[in-house]
Amino acid sequence: MDSTLQPARHSAFRPRTVLCERHELIRFGLKRVVSEVLEIIGEASDGMAAVELVRRLKPDFVILDVDLDILNGVEVCRRISQELPNANILILTDSYHATKYHNQLLRAGARGFCLKSSGPRTLFEAIEQVTRALPYCDPKITQLVKQSPASSMPNTNLTDREIEVLIRLDLRNKEISEELDMKLRTVEKHIECILAKMKVSTRTGAALKAVQLGYVLLPKMPGRDPVTGISHEQTVAELQAELAVANDHLKGLLKQNDLLKDALNEKMRALNQGGSTGSV
Repeated sequence: MDSTLQPARHSAFRPRTVLCERHELIRFGLKRVVSEVLEIIGEASDGMAAVELVRRLKPDFVILDVDLDILNGVEVCRRISQELPNANILILTDSYHATKYHNQLLRAGARGFCLKSSGPRTLFEAIEQVTRALPYCDPKITQLVKQSPASSMPNTNLTDREIEVLIRLDLRNKEISEELDMKLRTVEKHIECILAKMKVSTRTGAALKAVQLGYVLLPKMPGRDPVTGISHEQTVAELQAELAVANDHLKGLLKQNDLLKDALNEKMRALNQGGSTGSV
C-alpha cells in the first residue's frame, strides 16, 4: 500500500474507525495508509474482540476482514449492523472470502467490498464511497460474483439463477443455499436443470464444462507459493504494508532533516548577525 498515493479528495471530517484485521503487519501498514482520511480509534485481530470493541467505542466506520478467528467476518458484520446500524462497514479481504460470502455479507449489512491486494487507489475510492453511506464493490469482485455468459458462448438456455448456482458447484449444496439465500431443495432442482441443459450426468462434469465455457468457479481459489504455501494475494498485501511502513518512516526522516536544516540555518543567521554587530 503505497502511502504516497493519496485519495482524490480530502475532507476535514475523519470518521472514527475500528480496524479488524488478523495479520499484524497488514494492520500496521493499513493504518499508516488510511490515517490521513480516517481516525483509527481501535484495532482488533479476532472476531470477538472486534464486536466488543465496536460495542464499546461506537465508531462511524469499520474496516473488516472476513478471515477472523473465534467469529468470522459474516457474524461480526451481522452483530455490528444489529447493534450499531449507522456504522458503515467496508469488507477488506481476499478473493476467496469475498466470493464465498459476498451475498451473506451484503445481507449482514456490509456496504462495501475491497480486496487487500488491490492497492491504495481502489482502497481510497472504497473508503470515500462507504463513509458517505454509498455502496461500493471492487471491480475485480464484481466481475466474479456477477458473471453472465459471453455472447460468443453456445446457448445453453441457463437462467440467471441457474448461472449463480453453476458457478458455485465447487461448494456443498448447503453452502450454496446459504450464500444465495435459497432453500436446499431449490438448489437441488436448479442443479438437476443445469445437468440436463448442459447434457452432463454429474456436477463435476457441469463444473468442468462451465470452465470450458469461460465461467470462473467460486469461491475464487488463491494461487499459492509452492514453498511457503502463502497465497499470492497475501504476499502482495504484506509487500504493500511493508512499503507503507517504509514510506511513513522515510517521511519522518525527511521531516527530521528539515528541522535540522532549519535549526542550522537559524544558527548561521545568528552567527552572521553577531559577526556584523562585532565589526561595527
